[in-house]
Amino acid sequence: RRLPPHVWGAQPPPGRARTRRARPLFAPFATATAAAALVVASLFAVQAHRTEDRLTAEQDRAREIAHVLAAPDARAAAGGGGDGRGIGVIASASAREAVVTLSGYGRPPGGRVHQLWLMRPRALPRSLGLLAGDTPLVAKGLDPSSTSLAVTVEPDGGSAQPTSQPIVQLTLKSVGFGE
Repeated sequence: RRLPPHVWGAQPPPGRARTRRARPLFAPFATATAAAALVVASLFAVQAHRTEDRLTAEQDRAREIAHVLAAPDARAAAGGGGDGRGIGVIASASAREAVVTLSGYGRPPGGRVHQLWLMRPRALPRSLGLLAGDTPLVAKGLDPSSTSLAVTVEPDGGSAQPTSQPIVQLTLKSVGFGE
């Protein structure tokens, strides 16, 4: 095989007239569609992951509730006014846990929250967590000497100690504590 003379430098390469090549119209559309599909697929993946995390959290809470309800010494008590507002508890002294629900109080106004407190003799109240509407809260680590549960209205995120008077309080003697 011989190489053409212009490769060796003997002759200049032949001049070419540049012709504009027609680009298919669907190429930019296909690229944009593929990019959009990738973004949508990514959003679905993120949403699926969040949903899976919420489902796992709900399953864990259901297991915790079932653990308290299945305890051989589980007992229930309720308190509150006759106006449809109240607090309910199912507790197990042996498990040192309780399932607590608050009903009829709604969401506090102004970025405030309902906080559950464990009341014990000669001790400061101990926070058991924040109540979200009528969603049950599993309170763990209850002290056998605990006398009552109290709910206060606190700033968003809760407080280290109660900053207001309880809106509802329930004694725990009937469910096996404070004896």
